[in-house]
Amino acid sequence: MLSIQLILLSLIASISAVRLVKHDASFVPDIVLRLSLATIQQDCQQRLSVVVNGTYPGPPIYLEAEVTTWIRVYNDADVNSTIHWHGLTQSTSPFSDGTPLASQWPIPPGHFFDYELHPDASEAGTYFYHSHVGFQAITAAGALIVKDAGAPPYQYDDELILDIGDFYPEDDHEVESMLTAVPQQWTGDPAAILVNGQSGTAPTIENMTPDLSCQPYMINVKPDTMYRLRVIGGTAISMVTFAFDKHPALDIIEADGYYTEKYTTDHIQIDSGQRFSALFKTKSQAELESAGTNQFWVQFETRESGSVQRAYAILNYETTVTKRGLARRDRPHYTWAPVQVPSSASPVPQPTQSNVNQQMPSNATLKYNDIAYIPVNPPMQLPYSQEWLEYSLKSLQQPGYLQPIASSEVTRRITIGWTQLASTKESGRTVYLGSLPGQSPAAQQGYSWFDAAPSGPSYPTPYLVDIYQYGQAGAPDYQRAMDNGGVDPILDAWPAKVGEVLEIVWQNEASDTGIYGVHPMHAHGGPFFDIGSGAGTYDPEANNAKMAQMGWQGTLRDTTTLYAPAVTGEPYVINGWRAWRVRVTEENVGVWMMHCHILQHMVMGQQTTWVFGDADAITKGSDGTQNELQGYFTYGGDVVGSEGNKKRGLEKKWPTVAHFFEAEGPRRSAA
Repeated sequence: MLSIQLILLSLIASISAVRLVKHDASFVPDIVLRLSLATIQQDCQQRLSVVVNGTYPGPPIYLEAEVTTWIRVYNDADVNSTIHWHGLTQSTSPFSDGTPLASQWPIPPGHFFDYELHPDASEAGTYFYHSHVGFQAITAAGALIVKDAGAPPYQYDDELILDIGDFYPEDDHEVESMLTAVPQQWTGDPAAILVNGQSGTAPTIENMTPDLSCQPYMINVKPDTMYRLRVIGGTAISMVTFAFDKHPALDIIEADGYYTEKYTTDHIQIDSGQRFSALFKTKSQAELESAGTNQFWVQFETRESGSVQRAYAILNYETTVTKRGLARRDRPHYTWAPVQVPSSASPVPQPTQSNVNQQMPSNATLKYNDIAYIPVNPPMQLPYSQEWLEYSLKSLQQPGYLQPIASSEVTRRITIGWTQLASTKESGRTVYLGSLPGQSPAAQQGYSWFDAAPSGPSYPTPYLVDIYQYGQAGAPDYQRAMDNGGVDPILDAWPAKVGEVLEIVWQNEASDTGIYGVHPMHAHGGPFFDIGSGAGTYDPEANNAKMAQMGWQGTLRDTTTLYAPAVTGEPYVINGWRAWRVRVTEENVGVWMMHCHILQHMVMGQQTTWVFGDADAITKGSDGTQNELQGYFTYGGDVVGSEGNKKRGLEKKWPTVAHFFEAEGPRRSAA
């Protein structure tokens, strides 16, 4: 087995000094994504949404490991946007993480930005891409798969993607306005769960509708076949649990892009930002004949919410049996007819076989005259536990995977309390909620962090830009942070030095009204070792003893949940923690966000920005090019291009882009 040192040496050897390249007509991007504002059908309703290539979910992207892929993102919407490659390390192409005001300026309307992606072999797994601006990620998102460079450690015949989302009828601007209003207006629970864009909430006997957006999503499978089920937690807020009726065995083999030892379960519980792969063996033809059906319900339910939302998909075997259980009793014939759109509303393209196939994987073929009633009574009682996978899921030993971190290696512990405040401290990054009475931002150690559209010189520049422009003077002050619990209060950033081994403890504080929240915590810049969670406050000695007793060294993850063992408590009292360990090395230096992945909480400021390494380490490989990187330093600079737009007063221009990998290195063929 190759050691991690050899993998890193190979990676470093593939990187040369930064080269600036004019991306003119001779440069052909490998993949093109277009962000646009469109009225789409969701849950049998219309919603104005930012979408990718005209659909939700956006098209799935497949990347080759150890190959450079250039993805051009056009912003055809009337608002700023970016694309974040959720879970990918991105440390070797630092301006491509897609985090506005952290690693880059957002892409202005009418412009495009070329992202450089180069996943290494150890990153083969399940990811997704999404906007990192405001509430856009609820629809501006899609699956991102890094293919194995060789044979995967587990064998399977085919794979399926289940992208789970939330539906809110309010558009992004309405939601953001509600959350930043004085007084704040909470969004409430989503109106529906979406499975590959469909809610599975209708029809009922009382509500027959031909609109595909609220029909159960059809998962087409073949008998006696081993599938890899790739599940993506693309929700705004919902934790979702689901199971396949009369199919009890699922073997989890991957979590957040990293292979695990097999973990057998009868259901999957997934939070916003998380991903899992599970091996799923379908029934044989004989078993289907015995069951008398070729169709089974897949039941989805929310957890940790004010009310339980439920949705359904249908597991459809592409075969016939003597009897059919959802059969004609539950699946009446109904002739499809166009949806009537009110004359006052924007026109919505009616479903056709063509645009249905654009929105769904090719294996999901729906018949317009074959609509299922959803069950009156749920076919399954789905479980829920805050202990699911805790202290039990183990990372598989693979080439290039990080090695577990023992407690004796930890050089610094940083404890961060999450809560919601009636007001917040002012800081250099509190740029649009401020500290006005009546506002309710989320805060960590009393500080909130927001991204916002630049509207003048009073707004801050991205941290990475400051570091490239001004060197160490543009970075957070380490000593100032040490004197303030780990955060530089002037820049509202959390610095760490190369060589440090951090233990980061997130603790759940009740709000000033005594309410606890549940927070799926996500880290950019690479995986961490999750070392567990629990009630009360963190006790490192007790947790180390528990890990030893369980024979568990932690699991490589990038998103794990900070639970709330209680719903209410005394204001600002801690009850609940989640702990991670991470090594800061030359390989993961950069500007990285760590934040709650609930979109509402992000809008409210529940985000932190970390700077791993000093300015010299971060800008290594680009010595002497800082002046040439001016295009990255200003909003709408030379790094963004434009096709030209007379309405917007934009001239056509080609961008000048930094290449962080050698030109002679492998590059994907343009698609």
